[in-house]
Amino acid sequence: MSENGATEGKRMDKKTFLFSKNDFLYCGLSRDEYSRIEPLIMERNMEMIHTVSRMVTLLGFVFLFIDAVTRGSDRLPYLVLAGGGVLFSLMRRFVAGRKDSFALIYCYGLIITVFLYGIVLGVQPAKADDPSTSIVVFLALMPLILNDRPVRMMSVSALFTLVYLSMSYRMKTPSAFQTDLTNTVTFSILGYFLYISISNRNVKEIWYGVQAAESERLKEEKRVAEKANEAKSNFLANMSHEIRTPMNAIVGMNEMILRETRDPKISRYALDIKSAGNTLLSIINDILDLSKIESGKMELMETDYDLSSVLNDVYNMTMPKARDKGLSYKLSVDPLAPSTLRGDEIRVRQVMLNLINNAVKYTHHGGVRVGVSFDRSAGMLCVSVEDTGMGIREEDMKKLYDSFQRLDETKNRNIEGTGLGLNITKRLVELMDGAISVRSEYGKGSAFTAGMTQKIVDDTPIGNFTESLALAQQQREEYHPALVAPKAKLLIVDDNEMNLDVISELLAETKVNVTTALSGAECLDKLREGRYDLVLLDQMMPGLSGTETLHLMRRGRLADNTPVIALTADAIVGAKESYLREGFTDYLSKPIKFEELEAALKKHLPSTLQTTAEEIGREKAEMPVVLVVSEDADKLREAKDALGERYRCVLVRGEAQAEKYLATRDAAFILRDAARENKAGAAT
Repeated sequence: MSENGATEGKRMDKKTFLFSKNDFLYCGLSRDEYSRIEPLIMERNMEMIHTVSRMVTLLGFVFLFIDAVTRGSDRLPYLVLAGGGVLFSLMRRFVAGRKDSFALIYCYGLIITVFLYGIVLGVQPAKADDPSTSIVVFLALMPLILNDRPVRMMSVSALFTLVYLSMSYRMKTPSAFQTDLTNTVTFSILGYFLYISISNRNVKEIWYGVQAAESERLKEEKRVAEKANEAKSNFLANMSHEIRTPMNAIVGMNEMILRETRDPKISRYALDIKSAGNTLLSIINDILDLSKIESGKMELMETDYDLSSVLNDVYNMTMPKARDKGLSYKLSVDPLAPSTLRGDEIRVRQVMLNLINNAVKYTHHGGVRVGVSFDRSAGMLCVSVEDTGMGIREEDMKKLYDSFQRLDETKNRNIEGTGLGLNITKRLVELMDGAISVRSEYGKGSAFTAGMTQKIVDDTPIGNFTESLALAQQQREEYHPALVAPKAKLLIVDDNEMNLDVISELLAETKVNVTTALSGAECLDKLREGRYDLVLLDQMMPGLSGTETLHLMRRGRLADNTPVIALTADAIVGAKESYLREGFTDYLSKPIKFEELEAALKKHLPSTLQTTAEEIGREKAEMPVVLVVSEDADKLREAKDALGERYRCVLVRGEAQAEKYLATRDAAFILRDAARENKAGAAT
C-alpha cells in the first residue's frame, strides 16, 4: 500500500472509531446547520416532553396508590414524581409554540424532576446497605428523551450524578457506596455515548428531512420558474409577431416614400418616421435581448467581418441624431487597427450603438467623441465614448447597469428609453470576454470604455477611415439595388396583403418577377402550376403554417431544388436555428430591411439570373428615349411603369424643364400630359 493510501486509511479509521468534535457540540452537524434546524429540534422536544409529562404523572399516582394500599414507606419519591408531572402538564399551555430558552428550561425541568425522583428513591434509609439500581437506570436513560447538544446534556447529567454519589457516600455503607460508584459511573458513561449516537441520529433525521423538503421546494420553484419562463417566452414571441407585422408595413412603405419623393418636406417627415420606427424596434430588441440573456440562451454568432463596414454603419446611424441636436460629433479610428476581425458583428455593432446613442441622448450642449482602436496584446477591440452631457452622480454609479433603472429620473423624464441599454451592453461585453468601465463628473460629462475580445483575420491596417467614410457617403446619395434579376421568378407567401405589397415594392428596382399567395394552400397551387427560383414563406398563417406548407412542398416534390426562406416576425432566441432544422434554407425577420432582403436574393438566386445595375444601365443607354412631360407626379410614375421595359424614360415637370432637356439632348418620342394639352386648347 502506498504512503498516501495508508494515510487515508488512518483517517477513515479515526472517523470510524472516534466521535468527531461536531458529534459532541452539534449532534454531528456543523454549527450553521444545527442553528438552521434548532427551532425544529426544540419543537420536537416540546412534543416529547408533553407526552412524557403525562406518563410521569400517571406513573406517580399509580405508585402512590400502590404505596397507600400496601402501607409502604416510599411515599416521598412518588410525590416528587406525581407532583412534577402535574406541574409540567399544567405549564404546557404557557410554553406552547415557544422555541426560546424558556422552552429549553421547561424541557430540562421535567428531566431534572425524574432525576430527583431517582435520587430520593435511591438514598432512603431502608437502602443504606443496598446499592441502588434505580438511579443508575435514570441517569443512563433519561437523557434519551431529549434531543439537545451533547455537551449541555453531559453537564446536567454529570451534576446530578455527583449529587447522587455525594448523598450515597454520606448515607450508605462503604460497600454499598463502592457498588453505587462503580455502577453509576459505568452506566452514566455508557448512557452518555448512547445518547450521542441516538441524538445524532434523531437530529440528522430532522436535518435530512429539512434538506429533502427544501430540495422538493426548490424543484417545485424550478418547475414554476420554468413554466413562467415558458409563458414569458410565448408572450414575447406573440408580442414580437404582433408588433413586427405592422412595423413591417410601416418601415417598408416609408422606405418607398424615401425612394420616390422629391419633396424635401415629405422627405423630412419620412426620415422622422424612420427614426421613430428604429427607436421602437430598438426597444423591442432590448426586451428580447434581456430575456435571452437572463435565460442563459444568448449565444454569440461569430463571423468574419469588415471593421470599416461596421464603423460606417454605426456612424450613419448615430451621427444624424447628434447633428439634429446641434452637437459636435467626432469619430476617431486608429489607422493601424486590423481591417478584418472575427466575432459577433451584430453584437459588436449593438454595443457601439448603445454607448453612442446613450451619450447623444443625455448630452444637450457640446458634443460626443468616439474612439476606436485595437489592443493586439490583449486581442481586444476597444471603444471609448466621451460626452459633455449631464454626467452621473457618485451615489448612482452602483445602479448604473441595473435593469429598468434610469438615473436622475426627475431630470430625465423627457428622455426616451427603457433603462435596459447599459445593462444589456455590460452583459454583451462580458459575454465577449471583455469589460466595460466608466468615469464621470456630474454636470460635466461621462466617458465609457468597452473592450471586446475579437480575433484578427486580416491584419492589414484599416488606414484613414475619415477619407473612406467621406467616399462612402458620396456613393450613398442615391439608392441602387444590390442586384438586378429580370429573369428570376420569386413566390412570396403571406396572409397579410399589405406585407405582400411592401415586399413587392421593395423589390421593384431589382426587376425580379414577383408572384404572391395569401395562404399555404394557394402557395402549393402556384408551385403545381409552375417553377420558381426562390420562395419567401411566412410562418404564422391561418390554416397551413409556413412549416406545414414547407413539409407538404417537400413531400410532394413541388420545390426540390428551390430555396425556401422563412419570413416571420418571430425573432426570439433560437428562432433561426429552429427554422433551419425544419428544412428552411434561410430566415428573414420582420420588419424586413431592404438591404437584408436584397442580400438574401443575391445569396440564394442562381448567379446566372443575376446582373448589376451598371449592366442594366448600359442596356438602357441603347434604348430609345421617351421624354415624359407632366406636372402630376403620379402620372409621371405611371408612364415610367408602362414604358420602362422598352424605353429609357426621362421624366420632367413642366415645359420649362422639357425645353431645357431638349436643348442639349434628343428624344425619340415626347409624351405630354393629355389633360393639360386639352385644357390649353380650350383656353385658346
